[in-house]
Amino acid sequence: MSLTGTIQSIFGGIGVGAIYALLGLSFALIFGRLNIASVLHGDLAILAAYLIYFFYTNAGINLFIVTIALLPIFYFLGYIIQLGLLRPFMSLDVWKGRYQGQVMVTQGTAMIIMALEFMVWTGTYRTLGVPYRNSAINLGSLKLSIVHLMSFVALICLVLILNYILDKTRYGISLRACSDDRTTAMLTGIDYNKISNVSFGISAVISVVAGLFYALSFALTPSLGMDLTLKGWVAVIVGGMGSISGIVVAGLLVGLVESLSSYFWIPAYKDAVLFIGLLIFLVVKPAGLMAKK
Repeated sequence: MSLTGTIQSIFGGIGVGAIYALLGLSFALIFGRLNIASVLHGDLAILAAYLIYFFYTNAGINLFIVTIALLPIFYFLGYIIQLGLLRPFMSLDVWKGRYQGQVMVTQGTAMIIMALEFMVWTGTYRTLGVPYRNSAINLGSLKLSIVHLMSFVALICLVLILNYILDKTRYGISLRACSDDRTTAMLTGIDYNKISNVSFGISAVISVVAGLFYALSFALTPSLGMDLTLKGWVAVIVGGMGSISGIVVAGLLVGLVESLSSYFWIPAYKDAVLFIGLLIFLVVKPAGLMAKK
């Protein structure tokens, strides 16, 4: 184990961590801001990845064009899921099963998506074979993956867009008001249900971007959705509920922990290392890295 290998692992961890941070951002609005407990977005990302793979492989359509075309479709899908499946639970108190109902409904939806993927694409691993998939920029003895660089740039762009939306738009101000005090926000005329619908739609759009870069980095199989969901939840919890910058840092840390534990120890144990680290972190700092006091 050399210094060069360690630095290379750090590069790889940051690249993969950018994907986890993108998943975390998809949870930031609904889970971090509105307390909507969804376990669906990892499967939405895998579904988007499969659709990108299908149209690129079978129709020869540029994967970025496919991604752009999927954005409004997934926005509408997320909007409908919140409106039709999760809205009945929004008015429930916690002790009446608000979060349990949301988790069960989104888990059931995720299982339906996974079953459809098995029916269409089977469980065989699929690889998105674009020419630049394995391309890298040489930095002396180190290599910087083009795909990882792209995912990091996409993450920064989305963070800037989300911060602008939250700080400068009427929707963002309404969302922050609902996050701070739902009852008072509704008394001032804010449509809480509409804000929730739009937020779920936006979060579904972000999951498409995460799915694109996941497909460019890893082989696809339908059962990967829950794993991605858990990594996104870890980013939200460690970063601090609703903290955009905290989620980004936490997502990158998740990628680093996986990469370095695989390099220094046994790759099969990387998830165990991650979640043991999560338990320790929750004991030491349960509010998250950048949670508001």
